[in-house]
Amino acid sequence: MRSEQVRLKRRLESLQKAGAAGNEGAAGEARLLAAWLDDEAAVTQKRADDRCKVIVGALVGAALISGRSVVLSDPHALIDALDAFLVRPAEREAILGGDGTGSEAFRRVFGNPRTD
Repeated sequence: MRSEQVRLKRRLESLQKAGAAGNEGAAGEARLLAAWLDDEAAVTQKRADDRCKVIVGALVGAALISGRSVVLSDPHALIDALDAFLVRPAEREAILGGDGTGSEAFRRVFGNPRTD
């Protein structure tokens, strides 16, 4: 989590405490900040999902150009194909996750791959 978001979450907690103590201005600001943070989280999640879709689309395009097929309905086969396709560390992390079994974005978009 970025330091700015950490700072904003701390500010939200502080405002919520003040609001619970009867400070109506703080309660209103807390509601607005909470809504804004929720919107930011939704945008961040959509960007991660879109990145996953674009990279898988690139894999499919590269496979079609070379005459190979990619099975999109099988998350296990897709993970294996992505493992061979992705070379940049940031893309590997974004799609395969830290353990190589699929990131949260991959699971949201394409289903839950192997857990072995």
